[in-house]
Amino acid sequence: MRRLVVRTLWSVGTVLVAVALVFGWAMASLNIAGTLPPPTGPYAIGRMEFDWTDQSRPDPFISGKQNRELDVFVWYPAERPGTKQAIYLRDNWRDNLAVSFPWPTYQGVRTYSWQDASAIRGKGAPWPVVIFSPGRGEVPIEYTSLAEQLASEGYIVASPANTRTGPTVVFPDGRIVKSGEDEPEIEKLLSVCVGDIGTVLKHLTLLNGDSRFPFFEKIDLQQAGIIGHSWGGAVSAEFCSVDDRCTVGVDLDGGLYGGAAQKGIRKPFLFLVGEGTPPYWLRAQMLFRPSLKARWAEVRKEENARWQTACGVSPDCQIETLPGVRHLNFGDLGILFRRPLYWLHPMLGRVGGQQGVRITREKVSEFLHRSLRDRN
Repeated sequence: MRRLVVRTLWSVGTVLVAVALVFGWAMASLNIAGTLPPPTGPYAIGRMEFDWTDQSRPDPFISGKQNRELDVFVWYPAERPGTKQAIYLRDNWRDNLAVSFPWPTYQGVRTYSWQDASAIRGKGAPWPVVIFSPGRGEVPIEYTSLAEQLASEGYIVASPANTRTGPTVVFPDGRIVKSGEDEPEIEKLLSVCVGDIGTVLKHLTLLNGDSRFPFFEKIDLQQAGIIGHSWGGAVSAEFCSVDDRCTVGVDLDGGLYGGAAQKGIRKPFLFLVGEGTPPYWLRAQMLFRPSLKARWAEVRKEENARWQTACGVSPDCQIETLPGVRHLNFGDLGILFRRPLYWLHPMLGRVGGQQGVRITREKVSEFLHRSLRDRN
């Protein structure tokens, strides 16, 4: 009996020590910055941040007559490396982000962009433009790896933060704008976010035509790629469904709503989709609730039907499922989450963070190159 008690205590103690070690490992990993992959294109990369207000669009998410205001990051081919490396995310913005899951650090994450570097002149300009719409839970810099890759290949990439419809936004002057308390209706939210893309294109047009700015006559607005992830993917699809300024679009693991789901997209379009298998916690529930498994399969079938409808009227449309890739593998978070938290996160797949970003960059670059550059 005594021997059994000793063995039991030993086993329990071993488990507790193992749990403590893993917990300590996990907490330590939160303070170790992830390493973004270097871009592979031939150009140096500049980055600027703009505060743009659309005087023609009242913001429907606040009372009064305040117009829609956006914080926009722009990556672009630079003449040469600058003197100041762009920081990943400003301290005052990072400190005001609210997160629920144990979150990785942004401090010390190295970018390959140079703050306010001179835009490249001569050969290659004007450059095709890419508008990137982030997911509702993300901020633009969490897609730095993709934006830098495209800029290094000769694209001007602009990404607006989701003012009042996503995480807290901290404007360059220090003003803090939090998300609204009430959840807006999907159609209203979609309309506003589609309008945000239009606002960005409008301001890029102004920059392109003003000799006082570094982008004077360097932006080819006749070649506009509209890309988004998650909710931003739905926004990109809807914009390409209703606005002829879209030349080509990409939806990274996003659903479909509005006209894109009902009438289709008459532009070249790429749907890059995660593998679609349920996360581990849901698979465990499915063992005891078979109806969950059936419902999961039904939802995936419905999503696929909407993608097929969207592709039905497109001259060049692809739906590609990426094995081992889950929802957050399309952006930087797959890299910033380090082991063991990477293994525990239900929205990160077995492909690994670096590989997920590499696949995304290659697929998006290939599609844009064929649809924009090869077209001319």
